[in-house]
Amino acid sequence: MSNEPPSVSRRERLRAQTFQEIEDSSFAIIDADGVHALTIAALARSMAMSAPAVYRYFASRDALIAHLVTLSYQQLATAMREAVEGSRRAPRARVRLVVAAYRDWALSHRRRYGMLFAERADDAPGQAAGPTPLDQAMALLIDLLAAVQDTAPAESKTGDRALDEQLRHWARSQERPDTTPRAATAAIRIWTRIHGIVSLELTGIFDNRTIEAQRLIDLEIDDALTALTATAP
Repeated sequence: MSNEPPSVSRRERLRAQTFQEIEDSSFAIIDADGVHALTIAALARSMAMSAPAVYRYFASRDALIAHLVTLSYQQLATAMREAVEGSRRAPRARVRLVVAAYRDWALSHRRRYGMLFAERADDAPGQAAGPTPLDQAMALLIDLLAAVQDTAPAESKTGDRALDEQLRHWARSQERPDTTPRAATAAIRIWTRIHGIVSLELTGIFDNRTIEAQRLIDLEIDDALTALTATAP
């Protein structure tokens, strides 16, 4: 008996190729003119297809954008993961590599990054059950911060019992139930503050100014790591 996998039919192969072309063409429109420029009609024109033909792949524009958001998160998470794969650097250095990969991806895909945090339509398809690509990226950061904390044991709590419980719940949602509240706090601080700096950088607010965004980012990482490893007074 042959163990070879069943061959893919020509129809399935053509459908997969068209699906890939839809993704590529959609990203080309977004990269050039922003997500607001992506419509089913514009996509169909760019692919020399009819709009009804595109609807055979995505039921609506919102469904298409939801798919592209998920795909973009996957690309961002992959960039962050690849930044530390095989690295033998200390956990602190790897935290910086992950953050640098996050910023580099955002600066290289400005309009896709903006799309990730844009308001969603109420009827847009929800996330599938299980960890999202963003959850996977956060889990990577949490693991690195837990390793940092292990190298310099510190108090595991924040001093706010209600916040500690919220942080434990958040860590469980990231499938990291053993994460200390301090490590969870450091992860959230780093992500939210880096997101804020990068978002401002993308608006051009630091252009022709004396303030360097990278120095601000370095300071935020230093502050978060110091708070993570500080001993209680």
